[in-house]
Amino acid sequence: MPVICINPTNEIEAEIINKLSLQNQDLRLFVSNKNEENYINKLKGKKAVGDVTDDTHISTACRGAFCGVFFENNERDIFINAINESGLKRIIWVSENDTNKNILELDNLIYLKHKNYKGVEEKILDLESQETVEYGLIDLDT
Repeated sequence: MPVICINPTNEIEAEIINKLSLQNQDLRLFVSNKNEENYINKLKGKKAVGDVTDDTHISTACRGAFCGVFFENNERDIFINAINESGLKRIIWVSENDTNKNILELDNLIYLKHKNYKGVEEKILDLESQETVEYGLIDLDT
């Protein structure tokens, strides 16, 4: 099923995307137009480049995808609005920050709280490949 990754910004997230591309043949990306061109070019998948501070750009990019992987870098309200308009059936939110009520109330959400990405790659690959999953907070720090 189609998966879209929103806002990858670093080498660790790029590696997660590359591993997802081996597992899912319909991998899509929405990448900030503020990233360096070399970084964007080396990412696997079908890319849309745009403004990650505009929730309508994100929600439009998500159309037709089943699962969305959101890499948070201070875009909480934007992501919440985009998710609510996206039609995604499964959301994986990746963050080092504590969650809040507004995020946890989103339908079909798995919140992966991590420290230095420990366990994130394996968990995303596992969750994306499952037909059914349990939603809620997964604290990879513990």
